[in-house]
Amino acid sequence: MSAPSVVAWVVVCLISMAATDYSGKWSADSPATGGGIVAVLQQDGAKLTGSAGPAEAKQFPITTGKVEGDHLVFEVKMGGGTIHFDLTGTAGELRGTARIFSDDGNTDSANVVLKRVPG
Repeated sequence: MSAPSVVAWVVVCLISMAATDYSGKWSADSPATGGGIVAVLQQDGAKLTGSAGPAEAKQFPITTGKVEGDHLVFEVKMGGGTIHFDLTGTAGELRGTARIFSDDGNTDSANVVLKRVPG
C-alpha cells in the first residue's frame, strides 16, 4: 500500500471513530405523557449531564447519565418519581423509551422520539 493510501485509510478510520456529540437542546411532543419533553444535554466524553422536563421553563437535573457510542441512558428525578431514559441516537434524533417509576410504586413506559433543536 502506498503512503498516500495509508494516510487516506487512517483518516477514514479516525472519522468513522469520531463519536456524535449529543450536547444541546432536544424536544418531543409526547401524547403518552400528556405533553412534551425538553432535554438540555451536556456531554463530556461518556458522562452525560444536563436537565429534562415537560417544558424549557420547567427542568429537572439529570441525576445519572452516560453515553456509550450511540446509546444514551439517563435519569431525571421529578416531583412524584423518576424517569429513566434509554435512547439510541443519531446526529438529529434520540429514539427509545422513557420508563416512569412513581414514588407510590407504579411504573409506566412510553416510546419517545426527541429531535435536536437547531440553534
